[in-house]
Amino acid sequence: NAPIFGIDPQGLVNEWNQKAAEITGRPKDEVMGHDLVAEFIRADYRDSVKRVLDNALNGMETANFEFPLYTKKGQRVEVLLNATTRRDANGSVSGVVGVGQDITERKIAEKQSETIANDLTKLIDTANAPIFGIDTEGLVNEWNQKAVEITGFGKEEVMGRDLVQEFISAEFKQSVQMVLSNALLGHNTANFEFPLYTKGGRAVEVLLNATPRIDSNGKLVGVVGVGQDITEKKQAEAELTRVADDLRTLIDTANAPIFGIDPQGCVNEWNQKAAEITGRSKDEVMGHDLVAEFISPDYRDSVKAVLDNALNGIVTANFEFPLYTKQGQRVEVLLNATTRRDGNGNVSGVVGVGQDITERKAAEKQSQTIANDLTKLIDTANAPIFGIDTNGFVNEWNQKAAEITGFCKEEVMGRDLVQEFISAEFKTSVQMVLQNALKGHNTANFEFPLYTKDGRAVEVLLNATPRIDSNGKLVGVVGVGQDITEKKQAEAELTRVADDLRTLIDTANAPIFG
Repeated sequence: NAPIFGIDPQGLVNEWNQKAAEITGRPKDEVMGHDLVAEFIRADYRDSVKRVLDNALNGMETANFEFPLYTKKGQRVEVLLNATTRRDANGSVSGVVGVGQDITERKIAEKQSETIANDLTKLIDTANAPIFGIDTEGLVNEWNQKAVEITGFGKEEVMGRDLVQEFISAEFKQSVQMVLSNALLGHNTANFEFPLYTKGGRAVEVLLNATPRIDSNGKLVGVVGVGQDITEKKQAEAELTRVADDLRTLIDTANAPIFGIDPQGCVNEWNQKAAEITGRSKDEVMGHDLVAEFISPDYRDSVKAVLDNALNGIVTANFEFPLYTKQGQRVEVLLNATTRRDGNGNVSGVVGVGQDITERKAAEKQSQTIANDLTKLIDTANAPIFGIDTNGFVNEWNQKAAEITGFCKEEVMGRDLVQEFISAEFKTSVQMVLQNALKGHNTANFEFPLYTKDGRAVEVLLNATPRIDSNGKLVGVVGVGQDITEKKQAEAELTRVADDLRTLIDTANAPIFG
């Protein structure tokens, strides 16, 4: 199964087996007696092939000589030739026998392997990851461009030097040596972190995969290390850890109760303020069902609904509910419930940020009581009290005002006080008093007539005061009056009597002096 040919001392073919005929496409009768070199070897190989054959004719055999042999159709066949001297029965040289081997496919495979090897070498050298190799002694035999870039050591500076002893810091020598030794025993190591020091002394954090290097015969000849520069990643992780620690401290020391629950409703966060206002320490509540164990029965459904909404991505703000302390005291809480998500965006629970509004609720209740008392006091006061807004429309009208005017509250509310209830000759002066009050100026003891429903004039002594809301904004005027009709009538009667006495004395028929 190998091409075999023979030539005589003149170089003419005298042997040509079936395999030679098969691979060249030339049968035996076409070549026998022809000059092998002159007729069947390409011009560029004639000299070298002739030399091999001449050497064999001179008794010098040649082994493993490669040359191309072209077929009848012009196809190139790669041949590996052993040329042997042929001798007759007397020992005289009678020619040459050539035993060949068709290595065309092997040559193609070798070329392909070489191309792949070159591509891989180029890929390794230009890879965007540091790649190094060591031999079985731990000496560097591979060092790509990225390794050069991140360490500052050129390839020439590291090749043949001990990687661990010369380029790894003392505290990591043992662990790196162990990883490389394991690889030399055939064991892979993945994601091993260690610092590689640059030429300038800067530590570069590397994530290393160490793999045994096997040659074409299956022999372990070293280790290939493929790394990743994770310096920036490590710095980012350190920064994230610092921020997380800061947030953890902020949450724990915040001046507001903060709690967290997992998707099952069990407590997994409980800061110092939550512990303070409830009297329950973190250890007492962690892992317990928040709603079932710490919320009063009448609020369980509403609180659970808020937390379930948050677990479904629906945030709730300013939800009020009572939280009972360990001692049974009621604490009023204003809650914002927010969905908590993990690094992949999946819902991992709820964070509740609360505010203890117990004192505020007590103050609101007290304020409401005072407001109710004042409203009742105003409504039942023994003096007419009215109010107007900034447009002059009535928004307050107590029982006494209704009594003395005959207009009930429903008849006057929302109507223009000056235009509809003040007589023409007093409209301007009363309007001025109210306008001054709307500018922040009080008016005291202003007298004017207020006409009743039946047209009777009621004399009123008025104190007009600006009305200010809880934000300090001027929103109207409050007028506190006094019905001085009878007093004015009495004053008029006294004046009349005094005038009469004065006339009587002055016209008396008797001398009068004083």
